[in-house]
Amino acid sequence: MSNRVIVRIGGMNYTVIADDPPEHVQEIAKYFDDKLSEITSSSSLPPLTAAVLAGITVTDEYFKSKTSADSLVQQMRDYVGENMRMRAEISELRRELEKAKLEIERYRAK
Repeated sequence: MSNRVIVRIGGMNYTVIADDPPEHVQEIAKYFDDKLSEITSSSSLPPLTAAVLAGITVTDEYFKSKTSADSLVQQMRDYVGENMRMRAEISELRRELEKAKLEIERYRAK
């Protein structure tokens, strides 16, 4: 279900239609507005230029976060693979231990 959410960015109200909860849309808009405010407070750029720079800044953060998340996912996959190999090795070692115990018992029984 789509929600109509009014957000305020750069001192102007915008109606956003989104499937996300209104609180989420408001949070995203506030984050962007904060980035825009950072840029406009440190320079006297035209509003469109400031908005583009804020968009580039947020996009850069997104790509860096995505790269970091992708790296973490790969690291987790590696850990899962290593865990599976170690479990297999432990199982093999347990089998060998049981064989050794049986061999010791046979030797003692002689």
